[in-house]
Amino acid sequence: MTDHRITRYAEAEAGLKIPDLHQALYDADPIFLPRTVVCLHGEEHIRKKRTVMSVFTRRFFRHYQNHVYPEGLKETLAPAVADGGGDMVRFAYRVLVNLVSDTAGLDRDRTPEETDRIQALIGKLGHAPTMGQMIGGDRDKLLGEIREALAEFERDFYEPSVARRKALIAKVEAGEADEADLPNDVITAMLRAYPEGTLDHDERVKDAAFFILAGAFTTANVLMNTMHEILGWLDRHPDDRAKLVNDPALLQKFVMEAIRLHPASPISRRRALSDLDLPDGHTLPEGAFLAMDLKEANRDPEVFGPDAAEFNPHRELPDRVPLHGLSFGGGMHSCLGRMLAAGVPAAKDGSQAQSGETEWGTIHMVARELLALGMARDPDRPAEIDESTTRKHFRTFPFVFDPALAVTEAPVEA
Repeated sequence: MTDHRITRYAEAEAGLKIPDLHQALYDADPIFLPRTVVCLHGEEHIRKKRTVMSVFTRRFFRHYQNHVYPEGLKETLAPAVADGGGDMVRFAYRVLVNLVSDTAGLDRDRTPEETDRIQALIGKLGHAPTMGQMIGGDRDKLLGEIREALAEFERDFYEPSVARRKALIAKVEAGEADEADLPNDVITAMLRAYPEGTLDHDERVKDAAFFILAGAFTTANVLMNTMHEILGWLDRHPDDRAKLVNDPALLQKFVMEAIRLHPASPISRRRALSDLDLPDGHTLPEGAFLAMDLKEANRDPEVFGPDAAEFNPHRELPDRVPLHGLSFGGGMHSCLGRMLAAGVPAAKDGSQAQSGETEWGTIHMVARELLALGMARDPDRPAEIDESTTRKHFRTFPFVFDPALAVTEAPVEA
């Protein structure tokens, strides 16, 4: 049966909020994703999503942004700074795997070798969400790699991390430690929300792995597309570099515009749980599939103007339309990592930016640091696109740090 397709913004926005549409984007993966939060429906989905979201308080983001993140970014940037550049593909995955692993609750020794190992495992697991968009390839081989990666992740990372957290939780419950002694991470939240025997162990492992995959793998790709668009803009407007480094609210507009043009999941696919009347007037019978093309919806000229397909961070939008469009989905399956990746939208009058009340998100913070260091495309090595899926991924994205482009950063209060 052919999917019914929606491409207009208003219809996709409304379609994402229909409760009787079940997630179907990852149906091609029979191993990893079916019982993770992204694929569950109804009460199971709501309970698990609330558990993960309980970690992401404003206090968490403020601490993450001001203390955890700067150290992790500095650590990951050091080799590229020493070499005068690098490959954005390798750098993006390393910096985000490092940061998201902490949020997930993985205990690590934080060596570059260990980070690369986690990155390799997550890279193998990354075949699962894109399996439905594969162009050719050996599906059975990929499924085997996913099984092996999950087993290695469970044995060497998940199990030791869980053991330590279970011991800490037992001390708190016995009155031998305070709540403040517990880590504020996803694994701890899941252990407390789902006591022993209430959630399958295999499901817990996959939930932890999926969180890292979603937070690092997809965000890394968005980061690469963001820098690609910003560098293209700076080719035409070189004087804007200093403005972007020293005006966080302006940089946020650039980040959001890139996210609008390059959603991590270009298609949102759903299966009807009953006969449904869709926003475009079409009737979708039970069991049929609806494909909402978020990439096309985000380029709807009726909403985003006649230049909707172009990168224009200064575009004016109706108040109800977010700068990132529908790139983070909507309804029950809106992206739970949106604030971590893209922060909180700044007030139009700039008051939040001035008072330090805005969380800018990981993409913003990486982009600012790279621009300040004078990041530019490597003139001798052009970027290459991975053509193995219909999603836009970079195979390579070489860059250099040009001292002539470096900008002195004004301090950002937070």
